[in-house]
Amino acid sequence: MANRSGQYSANQQRRPAIQLAPRPPKLAWLEWVLPVCTAALLVIMFRPDVVPRLLSEPASSPMAWIAWGVIGALSGIVLFSAAFVVFFLLYAPVYLAGKMPAFVGKGGWTDRREIRFYGFCFLLLCLMIVLIAVSLMTGDWRWAGSVFLVLTGFAPVVWRALV
Repeated sequence: MANRSGQYSANQQRRPAIQLAPRPPKLAWLEWVLPVCTAALLVIMFRPDVVPRLLSEPASSPMAWIAWGVIGALSGIVLFSAAFVVFFLLYAPVYLAGKMPAFVGKGGWTDRREIRFYGFCFLLLCLMIVLIAVSLMTGDWRWAGSVFLVLTGFAPVVWRALV
């Protein structure tokens, strides 16, 4: 019988909860590019006066076109990460509700890492709802947006630490 995720045979070494070894090169770049892009977006969001002159004027030189192309590509990566974060945050209550029989003891086998991951996603969803409610009362959306942006930027690191 094949092992499921989280089950180990006697001759198989157990994987640590957090891998300290570097990831494969094809995925490792996300763990530093996304936080750097997020930090740049946060700085620009709170301090628009620090935008480089090259980006604040119309794109008239080839260097400006290249800079805007790089910014567009990096923004697309951040938006793709944001789509994953939104999916997992919104799917967490549905997943946890489906696993309710397993919590009571009537269901089948469940992976603890999965439950921990979706439980943390549910807590983050609750935090975001509270931040959005506070933003509605104060009229300042920057704080809720910046928390979501930080969560989006550090998503690969957070997901890897949880799973």
